[in-house]
Amino acid sequence: MNLLDAVRSDVEQDFSWWQQDARSLFGSSTQPPLTGTVDADVAIVGGGFTGLWTALVLKERQPHLRVAILDAYRCGDGASSRNGGNVHGYWGALPTLLPIFGADKSIDAARLGTLAQKRLREFATAPGRDVWWVGEGYLRVATSAAQVQKLQVFIKTARDLGVDSTLTRLSQTELRNLCNSPRFLEGLLFSEGATVHPARLAYALRQSALDAGVQVFENSPVKRVRKGSPNKVETGRGAVTARDVVLATYTGTMGLSPVARTTTLFSSFPVMSEADPEYLEKINYDVARGLADLRMFTHYFRRTKDGRILMGSGSGPLEWGSMHNSEKLRRDPASAQRAAIGLQRFFPGMRGGVVASWGYPIEVTSDRLPYFGTLAGTRIHYGSGYSGHGVNATVIAGECLSSLILNQRDQWTTSAFCARTRMNFPIEPFRFIGGTMVRDAIVRCEDAEDAGRRQPLVAQAISNIPRAMGMRVGTR
Repeated sequence: MNLLDAVRSDVEQDFSWWQQDARSLFGSSTQPPLTGTVDADVAIVGGGFTGLWTALVLKERQPHLRVAILDAYRCGDGASSRNGGNVHGYWGALPTLLPIFGADKSIDAARLGTLAQKRLREFATAPGRDVWWVGEGYLRVATSAAQVQKLQVFIKTARDLGVDSTLTRLSQTELRNLCNSPRFLEGLLFSEGATVHPARLAYALRQSALDAGVQVFENSPVKRVRKGSPNKVETGRGAVTARDVVLATYTGTMGLSPVARTTTLFSSFPVMSEADPEYLEKINYDVARGLADLRMFTHYFRRTKDGRILMGSGSGPLEWGSMHNSEKLRRDPASAQRAAIGLQRFFPGMRGGVVASWGYPIEVTSDRLPYFGTLAGTRIHYGSGYSGHGVNATVIAGECLSSLILNQRDQWTTSAFCARTRMNFPIEPFRFIGGTMVRDAIVRCEDAEDAGRRQPLVAQAISNIPRAMGMRVGTR
């Protein structure tokens, strides 16, 4: 089987602020590329968060395993170092999960997210490790009347399920004691949540994998995987033979038919501000707690340790089929501008401007939950569908993929993350054309709501199409 070419992650002008900061501290040295033939028990294609966590969990469970990671560029330089660094689980996703999975599986998914976050916290706070971990919960804020109604749905759902201890409703006064933005009306504080410096975390995971005896080959793009007993993973200069193969290639899994049918390509664009800690102290934003508004295509944001604001827009362009290397998924001025406008809107007193902006593709599953599985008739495993929520979910990936590799029937492999039926998206070109129309319509409607204007009638009608079709995703 041929694999999709990896998304370029070595172009310096596309680096995130996180990557630039981490490189200034740790440099950019790489492990030698693969040459010749290597034997391993497990070959992992992709050295981002998913591949690194999987390698570490495998070595923890069975230290004798020979594990090899192959990355097309440098481990951690892809999506892992380009996200917002917000760490949260699935308690806040219950209103979305409940109609799809029911109460038991939804709560189970949220509890596994809690276990994953505990593991991540233990790793991030180990002595001598500074990845800017701040575990002070996660805030969802309402910035319009429509979002206040959504906030009430969260509260009712949590109360009906008996898990209302996971969140606290905040009045405008209480909310502004935590972050006094003039746009905030009400809020929900989820006790589970944190922020992290994603590039520093990627460096730490990479070093831990090396310390654990994982073989790491960088600048080793995999061309194909030959299925067999053992499998053979081939690069341009060498090969790894292994009983098990993990495709931890992020959006690269769109080249697999089980993934392509149930997943679509999206993109996300953050910007980073100048440092202005004095202003942030003045508005009570003195703890680096992550936040997001309650739009469908959220503004996600967080303070950094050195007094900056990262503001991201989850409303980037879509792309056709498996074209994850499309330049527009990494460079879209309109999406970057939308994030910059959000920064000015929520924090009008910040001095200076935007010092960095970047974008990267994301894959969104039809039910917004990541999925880990094994290709039928093989020992080739994969993970996909992080839907922009990958920091904590990739820890779940490490547990799920390790259990699949080791043939363990446990809380991970029996959960919805590994065992569920996923709804198919429409075939192309209907997926791309329809998705783009709905995305644009929802953005226009939510922009109007935020500005206190009436929603455009045509946009409102288009945005309601998924609901009218009986879909459970893409609905407001």
